[in-house]
Amino acid sequence: MPLATTSDVGSIRVVTMTNPDRRNALSHAMADVLSEAIESSSPRCLILRAEPGVTTWSAGHDIDDLPTDGSDPLAWTSPVEHLVRAVRAAPFPIIAAVEGGAWGAACNLTFACDLIIATRSATFAITPAKLGVPYHTDGVAQFLGAVPLNVAKEMFFTASPLPADSAHLAGTVNRIVDNAEQLEAEAMNVAQRIASLAPLSIRAIKAEMNALTDARPMASGTFEQLTSLRRAAWRSQDYAEGLAAFHERREAHFTGE
Repeated sequence: MPLATTSDVGSIRVVTMTNPDRRNALSHAMADVLSEAIESSSPRCLILRAEPGVTTWSAGHDIDDLPTDGSDPLAWTSPVEHLVRAVRAAPFPIIAAVEGGAWGAACNLTFACDLIIATRSATFAITPAKLGVPYHTDGVAQFLGAVPLNVAKEMFFTASPLPADSAHLAGTVNRIVDNAEQLEAEAMNVAQRIASLAPLSIRAIKAEMNALTDARPMASGTFEQLTSLRRAAWRSQDYAEGLAAFHERREAHFTGE
């Protein structure tokens, strides 16, 4: 069975993740498939979704793909990071149609999309602190562009899921519906409205918005300091403990070493 399927409805492309056995985890293979579906097309609008009725939209980065050899677990060259950049760089709007949980890198992915339409039961969580993974600066900047600073801090520091209709996510989730059937209809309605308007205008405006909301260049000393902090985290005993606890299905015991 393919990891994802694509279908075109007129000038709208629908990309559906179809790997429920792995909770649509963003493995390197899944990330490559989704990136290809985005970069190889030129629709007026694209809808990114899971199959109807799922409890997990995507579980985020596939833990089995995280390195344990002391290298950066979220390197710039990672297929998952490439996918997030592809969503942002796409010259057409991308709608995340979310049912179930969007966790970890999948939460980052939905926040990278131009619009989010979600069922009322959908949840969003960013969970690197549960695994000892040091999140990358671009990903943090992405969150700061999607939610207020205090909400981003709560999400990162607690790793607790927020429901789609939470006041914390007001202004982040564009539209909320009650069930999967309504989700499909609402996402298509919005996509059709976008597709009916001037594509070159929308393309230029999206590019302008991206340019205006990109993280500002930082001093080399600051960048080196952040890299040093991240390196200390991904080479720590806590990182190894976080991965071990995940695979052993137990609570992690972090020591700060």
